Amino acid sequence: MSIEFSKKLTAHETPIPGVVLYDLPVHGDNRGWFKENWQREKMVALGLPDFRPVQNNISFNESAGTTRGIHAEPWDKFISVATGRIFGAWVDLREGPTFGAVFTAEMDPSQAIFIPRGVGNAFQTLEDNTAYTYLVNDHWSADAQGQYTFLNLADETAAISWPVPLGQAELSDKDKAHPRLADVTPMPPKKVLVVGANGQLGKALRRQYDGDPSVEFAGRGEFDLGSEDAFAGRNWKNYSTIINAAAYTAV
Repeated sequence: MSIEFSKKLTAHETPIPGVVLYDLPVHGDNRGWFKENWQREKMVALGLPDFRPVQNNISFNESAGTTRGIHAEPWDKFISVATGRIFGAWVDLREGPTFGAVFTAEMDPSQAIFIPRGVGNAFQTLEDNTAYTYLVNDHWSADAQGQYTFLNLADETAAISWPVPLGQAELSDKDKAHPRLADVTPMPPKKVLVVGANGQLGKALRRQYDGDPSVEFAGRGEFDLGSEDAFAGRNWKNYSTIINAAAYTAV
């Protein structure tokens, strides 16, 4: 494996909004090499969202040609390579005008990439014993898999040029069965939640956003602010914004 040691920390925009490829400085000597794989202060200064990772995952792949994806998950990811080399492929599976946009790149330990929620992620190993590592800003759970959006690795519209043809690559049966782009339901954005939606302000907001699927309303019957059970029973990760329109009026 050959690693370029002369790179400076640099961000490169891609055709997919929010997907940013990074060059990482790698420092080598006779013993091997060292890099700062994730450095919050420097990354934020370069414009990376302060996405607050909570989990670190590693995928170890024994053989070149191992191929995984295409999975869009309901969280952001910061992806890098610990050992080996990959061909990465990303497809925008979010609702919006860039749905179906594709970006590909070869990556070794001197690169990393930020993948926002809803962008489909896949990779193919180009060397044996490749370790692929990624930070995510939500904890994995079995229930969360129901929120994934999938695309078939062989989709003709995305037309990804895999270095190892898929017929010769190592794939899972699940990945072989994912739908083509025409049959994919795009991942919707996170919602806005209005609580206290049956009060004076809440009713005004209902009228303002009537029919908007990105805004969800909850009156006291659906969400009682005075009940601890109500807080535990709602998946707060599905919301980008919470508007509290509730008020205590018995004064």
